[in-house]
Amino acid sequence: MATSHQITAGIRLLAALALVLASACGGTGSFGLSSGDNDSTKLAQAFATVQAPPAGPINSTGKPMVFLAARGKPKQLVAFDLESKKEVWRVEADISSKVVVGRDFVAHKEGDNTLVGRDITTGSQLWSVTLEGTFVGAAADSDRVYFTMKSGGRKWILRALSGKSGEEIWDAESNGALGAPAARGGLVFSPFMKQWLAILDAKAGTQLTRIRGIDQEISFVRTTPEHVYFGSKAGVFLLDERAASGKRAQSTYGNAKLPEHFIRVHYYWDAFDPVQAGYSAYDRNRVLWNASAKGDALAFSNDLVAVQTYRFFFGFSASTGELSWAYNHPRVDIVASAQLGTSIGMASMLGEIGALDPATGERIYEAKLAGQFIGGTFDAAGWAPNERTGKHSGTAAALVSIARDRDARFNDVKKFAVTALSQLKGGDVTRDLLVLIQNEKTPPYLLQTAADVLVSRKDPEGLAHLVEALSVRHNYVTGAKPRAVGVAARAIAALDPEGVNPRLRGQAVEGLIAHLTSPSTAVGDLVHLVRALGRIGAGAERSTLSSFLLVYRADPTFATQIDAVSATIDVLLSQGGTAEREIVAYVAEDKLSQPSVAEYAKRALVQRPTSPEAEGDKKGSKDGATAEAGKAKGAAKTKAPNAKP
Repeated sequence: MATSHQITAGIRLLAALALVLASACGGTGSFGLSSGDNDSTKLAQAFATVQAPPAGPINSTGKPMVFLAARGKPKQLVAFDLESKKEVWRVEADISSKVVVGRDFVAHKEGDNTLVGRDITTGSQLWSVTLEGTFVGAAADSDRVYFTMKSGGRKWILRALSGKSGEEIWDAESNGALGAPAARGGLVFSPFMKQWLAILDAKAGTQLTRIRGIDQEISFVRTTPEHVYFGSKAGVFLLDERAASGKRAQSTYGNAKLPEHFIRVHYYWDAFDPVQAGYSAYDRNRVLWNASAKGDALAFSNDLVAVQTYRFFFGFSASTGELSWAYNHPRVDIVASAQLGTSIGMASMLGEIGALDPATGERIYEAKLAGQFIGGTFDAAGWAPNERTGKHSGTAAALVSIARDRDARFNDVKKFAVTALSQLKGGDVTRDLLVLIQNEKTPPYLLQTAADVLVSRKDPEGLAHLVEALSVRHNYVTGAKPRAVGVAARAIAALDPEGVNPRLRGQAVEGLIAHLTSPSTAVGDLVHLVRALGRIGAGAERSTLSSFLLVYRADPTFATQIDAVSATIDVLLSQGGTAEREIVAYVAEDKLSQPSVAEYAKRALVQRPTSPEAEGDKKGSKDGATAEAGKAKGAAKTKAPNAKP
């Protein structure tokens, strides 16, 4: 027989089990841990109820609009007609969330705990509702507002209101975390505990079906007139029949290949983060995209995605990660942006309204609104402005302007911009990089990156600009001062001699020689000048390099800094003939040569056999070389002009 203690324990256990089961089922049965997940039949039935939403703007005027939150005391909400470029209305509103747009209304959170609906044509308040918990996020369709809030310790509520009256239509409760909802065509989509996407009937709030993410969490849901998407930072699912699998490999799924070192991948706002329910920095660091099914995979429209980083936009190939275009907005941050299909809408904190061509990054629309703004919502699907000015600066110019930007917040972006220039063709890129390198205000980390990119391009079309950089000579009277001599020489040394213009090649040799023999040239640049001459000199460099070696072989400056002298020895042995080899031999044996220089010369003579050209030299070249070396003996005793005192 059971004791009273055992009976009491049993009762407690049954009560605990009942509580667990109640928690699993949720407040209304719309959310629970036990439900029919990933049911393709129910998903198809839910799709059958969808009413096609408007192909363009949802608002009753049918005009493309943007609703902007203006900072100030008091704050304001401004409606702007993009088509006519006119302010429609402006009202005082203590906006504390994103604005959602319906057919005859807009809605937003105001202050700490009030949800407000406003007339779409006048901005006047239609209704207000007090929130009984922490606001998580909201959505709207033509007729209703849907919002999620956390009420109490372990209770979340998804509620539907009439967009016109604010009257409550239904509640769906959950004892597990609900994210901000989305709505489209008579359905409401609610992320649940980052594992499920619940699909509810918009009129009744009853769950029609749901998808459980098996190999990826579900942290956002996004709707467009054409599609519904869901996913996480890792990638995007298209909500179609294949999504019932819950697995990436068996769904219409994809992600964009993007550079990792400066891009924060946000395919959409995190539905579970209350901060992202309002206008914040997340709105200024985003991936902007549209996509559809291509076979069994998700394909981004035209294989392009746009990345916004504050004032900068970059277009990338979604499949390769290659840069397609760049745009630099002057001076101030973009606080609102949207991929609208045929355009990318944007608004700056100073009320500059614009649009970009998603394919090229060209500015195709301009307007201005008075005020300072913290964020905004576009209701402008399919908006296709075409105010092309013909003054599109191009990708290279945009990248250079980004690299030269003085805003210290964007070091990673600037470094990327410089690196991206290496992918572009054309001599003008060489010019732009040189301008950046020659600017004394360019920070060291960016200077090094620009120099490396310039060298790695190996672009013969840029030789004219490299020659121009070398044409500047040090002049104490005029104050002229050559800059980036070593970098220009490195870039020339990287070129294929056969691919350069012969006239420019001659001018380059002349400029290299002038700087090699100039007393004002930095010692660290000499090695690059020598190597460049060896690369493109075609024999014209031999006499100068022979004299250089004989003069500097004994200079104490090169006792430890041997790079320039050793490079000279290498060039003379590889490019020269018997005469040059004899000069190196003389340096190897002469007692006046610095020990390190002499030792390098001896090793080089052993490692480099006599060249075919040297074998064919006429008899008597040895005597000529010895005579030339003898003439240089006296010069070697004098202070080398390039050496520092």
